[in-house]
Amino acid sequence: MRGAFTTALARPNYYALTPFVGIVAGDEAISAGNPDLDATNAYNFDLMAEQYFKSVGMLSGGLFYKHLKNFIYTYADRSYNRSKFATDFPDLANPIPDGEQWAFTQNRNGENVNVYGFEVAVQRQLDFLPGNFLRGFGIYANYTFTKSKAKGITNSDGEPRENVSLPGTAPHMLNASISWENKRFSTRLSANYTAAYIDELGGDAFGDVFYDKQFFLDANASYKVSKVTRFFAEATNLTNQPLRYYQGMASQTRQMEYYRPRYNFGVKFDF
Repeated sequence: MRGAFTTALARPNYYALTPFVGIVAGDEAISAGNPDLDATNAYNFDLMAEQYFKSVGMLSGGLFYKHLKNFIYTYADRSYNRSKFATDFPDLANPIPDGEQWAFTQNRNGENVNVYGFEVAVQRQLDFLPGNFLRGFGIYANYTFTKSKAKGITNSDGEPRENVSLPGTAPHMLNASISWENKRFSTRLSANYTAAYIDELGGDAFGDVFYDKQFFLDANASYKVSKVTRFFAEATNLTNQPLRYYQGMASQTRQMEYYRPRYNFGVKFDF
């Protein structure tokens, strides 16, 4: 059993603090630095329990709670007009024509956010099973649940927003793998799942940008020919999982990229 209370400080990166305004007229986009950004202070509480097996393996579970003050998030306004620019940057020439709406992004501070959840993990070589073949199997799995509630975030009209989660925190994450090995041959099949989560906060709920859920499946195998020589094969992204962002709701695709599966074969020499 382990318990811990820790504090941490996360300062903004230098680029985010730079007092710049970047204008790309061709893309109708504006980005700005924020020299008023404050550092984020974190207060963390963790409780973990672990059980080790006599043979190779472990079972663990834990609870966590984090309180962040002045957390930093990316604010995005897709309906940024001439009036808003004049209010935010009165000393600069206004590049937005009347009647047009551009995209605006800037790092900002939220007031505070509470993050809590739990994680469980199991790892075990199944050497208690009968027969040499079954004893060669091993399993590994972990799951993390995260819930957060942020305060101090406003819409583009200045109205406070409710029930907003911390950008960049996925509510569900799951990793699992099954393996088999003996003195010469080993193989593993691995899966990874991440639920959708907010990546950028917009001027309202419809302007929020989400990183869509992802499921990856990878496999690898190797065969030992001698003490120094091993043949191997690897396959990644067998599900051809796309990189996808959506805005406001899951049906509104904002960006989609496919990278296809990747295969790798070769020979390794260990001296």
